[in-house]
Amino acid sequence: MSRKRKAPKRKSYSDPKYGSQVISKFINSIMYDGKRAIAEKILYSALDKMKNKNQDPLKVFNSAIENVRPNLEVRSRRVGGATYQVPVEVKSNRSQALALRWILDASRKRKNKTMSEKLFFELMDASQNKGSAVKKREDTHKMAESNKAFAHFRW
Repeated sequence: MSRKRKAPKRKSYSDPKYGSQVISKFINSIMYDGKRAIAEKILYSALDKMKNKNQDPLKVFNSAIENVRPNLEVRSRRVGGATYQVPVEVKSNRSQALALRWILDASRKRKNKTMSEKLFFELMDASQNKGSAVKKREDTHKMAESNKAFAHFRW
């Protein structure tokens, strides 16, 4: 990390099919070894499966992300030789990044056949407040709630 100045924010582009910057970021997080076309194919086929189920894919995707976004998280804070887990509020950019990461991790751990199926089922579960990505958010909130006593160490 540079000590000289803050790194400039890069301009994020919206994806060509839906015109959403969030979907473009999700494609980037799916991508391995710069294979963007494969990552796009995986996500778009999952969204097409939603369309075949007579649901608006963009609405389902956005509701899934909103349901997985954390409000609080714990951060380690060292005070006088002891390390405390201090609950802090999550900024919007970080909460979105965490939600995308958790949905992707949960879908990769699923037992379905193809990645697009895994992603489809995880997004459907997350939009209905079910699934392991939502459970991850609940665990994070429980951790922050249980460490509320150390909130005065917030910086």
